[in-house]
Amino acid sequence: MQRLIGAHTSTTGGLQNALYEGKQLGCTAVQLFTASPRQWKAPPITREQVEKLNQARRETGIETVVSHAAYLINLASPDPETRRKSYEAYRAELQRCAALGIRYAVFHMGSHPDFDTGMRLLIENLRNLLAELPDGVCITMETMAGQGSTLCYRFEHFAQIYDALPDERLVICADSCHLFAAGYDLRTPDTYEAVWREFDRLIGLSRLQVWHLNDSKKPLGSRIDRHEHIGEGELGESAFRLILNDPRFAALPMIIETPDETRYAEDLAKLWSYVGQLPPAS
Repeated sequence: MQRLIGAHTSTTGGLQNALYEGKQLGCTAVQLFTASPRQWKAPPITREQVEKLNQARRETGIETVVSHAAYLINLASPDPETRRKSYEAYRAELQRCAALGIRYAVFHMGSHPDFDTGMRLLIENLRNLLAELPDGVCITMETMAGQGSTLCYRFEHFAQIYDALPDERLVICADSCHLFAAGYDLRTPDTYEAVWREFDRLIGLSRLQVWHLNDSKKPLGSRIDRHEHIGEGELGESAFRLILNDPRFAALPMIIETPDETRYAEDLAKLWSYVGQLPPAS
């Protein structure tokens, strides 16, 4: 089976260029921004963009593309105007993904100074988004580190969402750095298995459909989101070997977002080595 290992690559010059860069790096999957991550609005996807992306898929052999929504989005914001803009921005992201044939639209879960109010607002917006969700796209919720008043850094928080919205189109992207910062220890076989037993009990492993693979600059339970290169942080190589060789996750796209893009090839080569393979030839 072809492993889906890749990086968040650049769309400078066109969305299709993320796939060509990915191919050069030895990726079999890529993550990209379908629009600027620091702006609220973006023009709709054109037929030319769709055709160029599909041509790049054929030429590179990279079929699996994940999107990451704008960083501005906060569906739980205490400010009604920010919530409105966030809703419209993520809805537009989902529509762009549908046009481009991208299944997973990852977004950050947002924050609110009052946890219960924030979760209520988040669930309300997710319910409305599900009602408008285009075919073929999943709302993809990223596990968070818990910095500040951020929501959804504990599995119980996602369980609360699923209790209210038991919809199969609502899935999870697990970020290794964020999990570790939130207090989930992935470094030893025993602690690793304990994490996934808890995840399965509260959420269900079938909900996990995308990975972000990043080491952590900060220690276990710090609730500080600082990515580090693979094997060079507090997680270390052991955690990534466990994740990469876990048959439960073997079919999932695994995307790096490590700090220095010039070292992507090095980080990816490490991941391929953990599964006993060389990166695909560019």
